[in-house]
Amino acid sequence: MDIREIVRRHPDNVLGHKAIYDSLNVQNEIKRFTQDPLVGLINMIGDDDSEFLKGDIGRYQQAFSWYSLCLCRAIEHISLCRRVNSELRYHPSNPKYSPRQKQIALKRKKTGQYIELDYQNLIIHAYILIDRAIALSRRFFDGGDFPSFTSFNKHKQFLEKKPEALGKRHIEYVQYITNKTDWHSIPLKVLRDKYLMHSSERHMLYFGWGESNWDLEMITIIAAKHNQNKLLEKVKCITFTPRRLARDVEQFLLWFAEYGKESVKL
Repeated sequence: MDIREIVRRHPDNVLGHKAIYDSLNVQNEIKRFTQDPLVGLINMIGDDDSEFLKGDIGRYQQAFSWYSLCLCRAIEHISLCRRVNSELRYHPSNPKYSPRQKQIALKRKKTGQYIELDYQNLIIHAYILIDRAIALSRRFFDGGDFPSFTSFNKHKQFLEKKPEALGKRHIEYVQYITNKTDWHSIPLKVLRDKYLMHSSERHMLYFGWGESNWDLEMITIIAAKHNQNKLLEKVKCITFTPRRLARDVEQFLLWFAEYGKESVKL
C-alpha cells in the first residue's frame, strides 16, 4: 500500500511527531545529540583506516556527521524563532529595538529564509543515516536468509515477511526492527519519498508551535482523499520536529549499538 494511503486511512487527522514540551537549552541539546552512540561498536568492529576508506563504517561516520550538522542548524532555528516570537512579535511599531532585539531581528533576517531548507535537509540526512547504520548489521549475522543491507525500508519489509529468516538467535533484533521503528515510516519516509524527493501531489506546508512553544513543527497538509478536488475540503496533517527526530534516532542507535556489541562478542 502506498504510504500516503496509510496516512489517509488512519483514524487520526494529525500523524507524525509529537512535539517536545521540555524547555530547549541549545548547547545541551546539541552536545547530547551530536555524540555518536555507535562509537563503542565501531571501535569493536573497525580498524585504523575505517574512517578514511569509505566502507560501511566510513560511510556511516560520514552520514552521522552530516546528520549532526543538519540537526544543529535546525535546533538553532527553533531557538531563534522562539525568541522572535516572544520578544519581537508584539513589539510596538514606533519604539526602537533594544540592542538585544536588534540582534535577534538581524539574525532572523540573515537565517530565516533557510529554515525550510534546513528542515528538509535534516529529513534527507536522517534517512541516509538510518540506511548507513543498517548496513553495519551485516557484521552481526553469520547465516540465514539475509535482508537488504542498503535500505532500512527494504530491510524492515523483508523481516516483516520472514521473521524467522535470521534464526532464533536474532529474534530480538527482528522484533525491534519490525515493531519499534514506526517513526521511520511516518513522518520520515512519507515526507522524504512523497513530498520532497520525488514528484508529489498538491500539498501545503507551514511552520507553527502547536501545543508546545519549545518545539517548532513543520506541518505538511495533504488531501484526506486521493484525487480530492479541493485540497482544503478535508485534510490530514503530517508533523515533523527536529527535537523529536533527534530522540527517535538516538534511541534507535543506542539500541543498535548495544545489540551489535553483544552479537559481536558471541
